[in-house]
Amino acid sequence: MAGIRFNLDLFIEETVYSAIPAATKIAIRDMIRQLKAKAIKINAGQPNEEFTVKATMHKCYHDENPTKPCGPEQEI
Repeated sequence: MAGIRFNLDLFIEETVYSAIPAATKIAIRDMIRQLKAKAIKINAGQPNEEFTVKATMHKCYHDENPTKPCGPEQEI
């Protein structure tokens, strides 16, 4: 069966993200959780299973000089 597959990888500067109202951030998180709740693994239980039920975020430091490791991933 065909499905719609989402792949998001967004880097938003911390100052920009901090300026987003808390209610908006919560609404976005809740919408992602609603979609995640409907997601399934492709070919579940088979050798070619694909883990397609993942939504995480973390603090990234890749644009700093010197770079340092990213913060821990948090489930959404």
